[in-house]
Amino acid sequence: MNRVSHMVFAFSLFVGLYTILYGYTVYQDPGGSLGDLLFFYTAGGIGISVFSVPILYWRAPHKDMHARTTSNRSAVSAMFFVAFCMGALVGAVFYQWFTDIPIIGGISIFIGGVITVAGALMPDWDIPFLGISRHRSIIFHSGILPLLIILTTLINVATSFANGLTIATVEYYIAALFLLGYASHLYLDIFPSDANPLEILWIAADITHKAPTGIKPLGPIKIGKKGARTWLIGNATLLVMIAIALFGLYMVYI
Repeated sequence: MNRVSHMVFAFSLFVGLYTILYGYTVYQDPGGSLGDLLFFYTAGGIGISVFSVPILYWRAPHKDMHARTTSNRSAVSAMFFVAFCMGALVGAVFYQWFTDIPIIGGISIFIGGVITVAGALMPDWDIPFLGISRHRSIIFHSGILPLLIILTTLINVATSFANGLTIATVEYYIAALFLLGYASHLYLDIFPSDANPLEILWIAADITHKAPTGIKPLGPIKIGKKGARTWLIGNATLLVMIAIALFGLYMVYI
């Protein structure tokens, strides 16, 4: 998958998470109304989509290419999804502004989005560090690097449990967002770079489908195209499970 796809997918995940957290916040607040939030959310999503999707589609390059003749409708669907997510987020922000209900988590939309997208872009850092010939190295396209990066967070969690401490920290939240972004990159790497949204659906469902390339070896550890799909999905799922655990700890002790 190309870099823009990784960024958009990661940010869409963050939008979904932010919406769930804010919906929970409104539900807990006696002055909030989920019905009103849903109205702002839906109105913002539809409004931005109706305005921007025709413009995006009209401005999209290479509409007449043979590769796109069967994917135009799916391309519109993808643009509508992204536009709706962005518009819904704008609607939620307007509702938050009108009601002055602070969101659980203490992290702004911008900072949270940046952390998630940063995690999604980091696996491709193997290109500037190792060169294009070593792209998709085991270190960068697995759970090894992200877990090393958040090692201090994991030690903090273990120490808190060992000492019987129940101190909530926003560090758990930040680490979880980073891991989600990183995992999203690994998930998307099972698809070819030119896959359209409809192709992604059936490629994801076909367990016999191979990843477009293998994973570059690390010493005796070698993973070819046949095993790359399992490797990427397995490591991404591990990161998601750890992220969920960190979110859970944060929400329990907040």
